[in-house]
Amino acid sequence: MVEAAGDDGERQLRVDLEVDPADEWDCPIVSQAESAADVTVNAVGDECTVEVRPEGAEGIRRDRGEVTDDCLCRVFQEFGYVPHVRRVDEGTVLVTSYVDDRDAVREVVAALREALDRVRLVRLAVVSGPESTEQATVNLSALTPKQREGMELAVVRGYFDDGADVSLGDLAAELSISKSALSQRLRGAQAKLVTDVFEGVDE
Repeated sequence: MVEAAGDDGERQLRVDLEVDPADEWDCPIVSQAESAADVTVNAVGDECTVEVRPEGAEGIRRDRGEVTDDCLCRVFQEFGYVPHVRRVDEGTVLVTSYVDDRDAVREVVAALREALDRVRLVRLAVVSGPESTEQATVNLSALTPKQREGMELAVVRGYFDDGADVSLGDLAAELSISKSALSQRLRGAQAKLVTDVFEGVDE
């Protein structure tokens, strides 16, 4: 696993995102294959080189592209982070990066959403410090869209952190829904996440 070093040599969080490119996004990551499990991207300045092994194919396809303002590589570059493309699944890109804190997650996700059609937080994990773990802090992939939206906002805003300075009302206002509606979504999402954590554990 590749680690991205910051000023102190360590990143605090690993974030996994699912990204759907804009219709006009001419990116070799997805133009070379609708689905691929082996993707290498080398973006330097305004140019990138991509190697993709399409699913079911033996060979590797190589292509070059331009790093434009609506490119996910450009967004990560602006924040000083490195995107690691894990796979492409029917045009959706799963990308991992190592960032400093939850504020950085929120800023990167917001910037990506300005440039791309859809960006979803899939997983957030602590990877350094006394609470270091590669177990998922939160995995949103199995939730309904509304549950995911509520949990994603709660996670990146630090709602579940000790001493959190954001309230349920603050989150509900951001989503333009009532506190009771958001509370119901979060309870349902938490129940689903807890069930998934303990699924398959021997009694």
